[in-house]
Amino acid sequence: MTAMHDFLDKLWSMEFGIALLGVLTGGGFTILGSWLQSRSSNRAAALAQAQANAQRSFDALTELGALLEAQTFQGMGTGDTRAGWNRDLRSHIARANSAIMLLPDRHEATRSQVLAVLRMLKNWEGLPPWPEYRLRARLLLSEALKFLGLFVRGSGVPKRRGMEEVIAKEIDLYKRQRAQLELESLSFFSVGAPG
Repeated sequence: MTAMHDFLDKLWSMEFGIALLGVLTGGGFTILGSWLQSRSSNRAAALAQAQANAQRSFDALTELGALLEAQTFQGMGTGDTRAGWNRDLRSHIARANSAIMLLPDRHEATRSQVLAVLRMLKNWEGLPPWPEYRLRARLLLSEALKFLGLFVRGSGVPKRRGMEEVIAKEIDLYKRQRAQLELESLSFFSVGAPG
């Protein structure tokens, strides 16, 4: 019995208590450190996934922009050219929407602005004529790409612009420049070409 008593005295000695307290404290801090590290890793993984989704949307809209610039429709186009363009437009917008909808609620400002701009991209029905339609689509695409590009780079969300006002100003400027060119060409022919 004395041997058991000596063993229990040694077991509950001050050194054992300190060692036990050290083990519990060290284990607790290890668990806390692991939890904090996994939490920050989860946040980083979620941000990387959100940026990858935004990049997919960015790529789809960049392809649409390249396709827009490659089109050489004249005036109101034909029914077939408009139908072909509208198919391409809807296809690219659907790809962009599906990726941007996966952004978490934390990034609602980016998601809502891009979706609002994409909703403004309408089918081309012949009016306005192609040059004005292309200008409008180009402005809307550049606005959506700006928001997505800044998000992918990790920058802040830019201030929202009233796109209808921006588009109206740009179309007005386009029409004035076109009228000026026509006026200059008419004055050239009315004075007479040299020769």
